[in-house]
Amino acid sequence: MIRIGTIGTSVITDDFIHALKQVEDYQLVCVYSRDEEKARLFAQKHASPECTSNWDAFLNHKHMDAIYVASPNDLHFEHSVAILRAGKHAITEKPFVSNAHEFEALMAVVKETGKFCFDAILPLHHPNLQVIKEALPSIGKLKLMMSNMVQYSSRYKMVLNGQIPNIFNPVHSGGALMDLGVYSTSICVALFGKPESLTYTCNKLANGIDTSGVMVLNYPDFVVTNTFGKDSFGINNMTFCGEEASLQIPLQPSRLLGVERVTMQGRQDIGAESLRDGMVYELLDFASIIKNNDWQKYQSFMNITKDVISCLDDARRQNGIVFRTDR
Repeated sequence: MIRIGTIGTSVITDDFIHALKQVEDYQLVCVYSRDEEKARLFAQKHASPECTSNWDAFLNHKHMDAIYVASPNDLHFEHSVAILRAGKHAITEKPFVSNAHEFEALMAVVKETGKFCFDAILPLHHPNLQVIKEALPSIGKLKLMMSNMVQYSSRYKMVLNGQIPNIFNPVHSGGALMDLGVYSTSICVALFGKPESLTYTCNKLANGIDTSGVMVLNYPDFVVTNTFGKDSFGINNMTFCGEEASLQIPLQPSRLLGVERVTMQGRQDIGAESLRDGMVYELLDFASIIKNNDWQKYQSFMNITKDVISCLDDARRQNGIVFRTDR
């Protein structure tokens, strides 16, 4: 049994705990928030045995093996390092870290402590990613891949009213690229490796943060367009366009809930029978790696994360998007 604690009281932590309770390898033991009342209410909501607003007490909890990190983006690195050095594994919500410098420093601490720090990027663990990989040869020569994640953020109204929530704040490593673009970029790198080059064109706020944009990834024989936004209403899907057929993901690329092979003759559902709660799959992978001390499998995931962060850094440099952590 992997005994786990959580940082954060947002919707994503709600989702994580809901998935956690579906996997017999885990047991929720404590929730943490800087706000004592929030911690207490969150613990009641999820029937957590313990809650705390004391960071040191939480970090040094004697009956906790791993901690889920869902703090603001700019704190992911700091919190993950502290967790590893406290002798616990970390499960860190996307974006894993803010930049390549933090990634290298964090991997050094992983090596130093012998504890895992996982990148909780859901689609890389979903069985439909393997379905896509195996089906790609059946569509002929790949020419184009198109990904769309345009989801109007409830917090964008705060921006329109003159406020700057964390997700739209460069101090907290926010923006559409880090929140949504990371999904499609991760899928591309997992399937095809790091692109030869990329360009990113975006809409930005006065504070320099991107609210929506289009990333073009260039591979030797095909082109990928990733469109994502938090400032407008749009569509969510993904299509792999081959000379003989296409593969279509009809919903959010972040969830990979279905896969269809489409030809002139019609559509065929080839997606794996899967749970709607995709977080379960990443938790199963993390448990397997921890229990088997499987550093080879862990490194295969980290190689993808490293290349993804390099792509995000490149995209930000092209647009002058600078985070506090870059300095």
